[in-house]
Amino acid sequence: MDAARAGLVFLTAFLVWLLNHPYQGVWHDANVYGLLAAHWLNPQGLAGDLFFSFGSQGSFSLFTPLYGALVGWLGLDRAAWWVTLGGGLLWTGACLALARTMLGAGFASRFAVFLGAVVVVSYSPNANIFVLGENFATARSLAIPLALASVAALAAQRQGWSFGLALAATALHPLQGVWSLAAWVLARLRPLSAVTLALLPVIVVLLLGALNLDLPYLRLMTDEWLEFARTSAPDVVFKAPLQTRLPEYSAVLAALWLGARTGSEQWRALHLRLLLLGLGGLGMALLASYVFPVEIVVQVQPWRVMALLIPMAAVAVLDLGRRAWQASAAGRLSVVLIAVLTGMNSNWLPGALWAIGMASLMPVAWIDRLAAWAGRWQRWFGLALAVPALSAVPNILAGWEIAGTKLLNPWWTGADWLQGLLAGNSWHFALLLALLPVGPGAGFRGRMPGALPAMIIAFGAVSLALVATLGAWDRRSPQYRGEQACYLDTRCPPHPFRQWVKPGSTVYWPQRELAVWFELGTASYFGQYQAIGRVFSSGKFHEWQRRQARVAAGTDPRQLCSDPLLDWVVLPAPVPGLSSRAEQRYAHLYGCAELRAVTPTS
Repeated sequence: MDAARAGLVFLTAFLVWLLNHPYQGVWHDANVYGLLAAHWLNPQGLAGDLFFSFGSQGSFSLFTPLYGALVGWLGLDRAAWWVTLGGGLLWTGACLALARTMLGAGFASRFAVFLGAVVVVSYSPNANIFVLGENFATARSLAIPLALASVAALAAQRQGWSFGLALAATALHPLQGVWSLAAWVLARLRPLSAVTLALLPVIVVLLLGALNLDLPYLRLMTDEWLEFARTSAPDVVFKAPLQTRLPEYSAVLAALWLGARTGSEQWRALHLRLLLLGLGGLGMALLASYVFPVEIVVQVQPWRVMALLIPMAAVAVLDLGRRAWQASAAGRLSVVLIAVLTGMNSNWLPGALWAIGMASLMPVAWIDRLAAWAGRWQRWFGLALAVPALSAVPNILAGWEIAGTKLLNPWWTGADWLQGLLAGNSWHFALLLALLPVGPGAGFRGRMPGALPAMIIAFGAVSLALVATLGAWDRRSPQYRGEQACYLDTRCPPHPFRQWVKPGSTVYWPQRELAVWFELGTASYFGQYQAIGRVFSSGKFHEWQRRQARVAAGTDPRQLCSDPLLDWVVLPAPVPGLSSRAEQRYAHLYGCAELRAVTPTS
């Protein structure tokens, strides 16, 4: 029956994940991974693209050939759908494995799983570029849950499984998965050795910065390249401290410190190792951001360790809450207090966690006296909590309403508050689900009569809801879905421009950068997606800057084609005095070879 309860929690959590992570097609970084797949399928056709001219991160990942093969079989549209869905399944399974290993099978465990399925958390240092549980296809979609599952296996004393999962995560996305490998190594060391190893990278960065070696990857970034990394790259290095997530990162470290000091005995060593891992990674990131911008450190983006530590910190907090609830009336009161304050305004949480973390340094006797004092006055504290708890209800309802109105493609018309609750990333929904009984003994004391029929009915209801939700999971408009349906799909008729544009040509189509890659199957001259990766190559950065200056000067094909690297220009309107090679609606194709024949290159 325990396995059945776990299965029901998993299915329900996956249903919740689908509701809160609707599929929006090939967008955001899914376009980049689609480009990597296109290059794997057609390296000659895309060899001249700026994205690949100076190397790309795709050559370091096993995800590229695997995804490329899937795209070649299904086309980009369906391949991205399956990878995104698989990422959701893996994420839900990793949350379940971690929660049941470290929190048991009770309320805290269920809340952790549902919370992971509902809440969208950004682990980026500045903006909201990277989030946990992405609803688009990337290598991160698979690597992050595999890394989390590796830590779950580590907690379960499955060393072989932990290493294998960490290795798989690293093979798919080295910058994300390497932190689970590091956690596996630290867990096998004694505390002093773990501290030394965790701090060693920080010392290395200090030495490299002080020496400033004139060697590729080991030298300091300088001039325009450094200025770009510090001001224009959204999530490479930390911006000004007040514009970053340093308070949230500090709260994560405080939560791990709490777990290491006052959490369940069997998990304290693991929390300590993860805290050391976070201190090392964050220390490297801060040094590279503010003091010594060593190329390789900036490029590996060590703040990515937070993708692993944020869910682990949540587990540590829930473990502390479970222990406090079971320990005394004062503990239960403190849990209710945190829930009430969070319901009112979650902005207080980072500071509160740091305050509690510092308070945990107090002698245990002082903490016991404080708990005893709170226990004697618990009735009055309870009455005092009732007032803010009731006052929080209108704010909570308003929050659901706002979240429902913000949905781009709502699941149904009307009842915005209900949409906000069910699909607006609300932790209240996770709490309500966790409070529901799941089988005998899950929500009530003793055994429930008719447990097996009730479980069968529950499985049937959740399965039907899951099938219905999955059928409507794709929330794209028909026009957007139709536009992407033939991306890299050989079963579709070729684009009409392919009669003239041959693979290996370079095309500038400012309004449809993706069409150049995914429909014409050739290199793009300039576009915003090519800007990704400029921090990984000084050559790519300066070439992108050169092309940006050229296209900023105007879109006259005669001027653009003066660059011998460019073969075709596609513009939305005809250019007076010029004959286009081919035309479509809002697309006029001009050949640079013809224009250069009458207008010599400059």
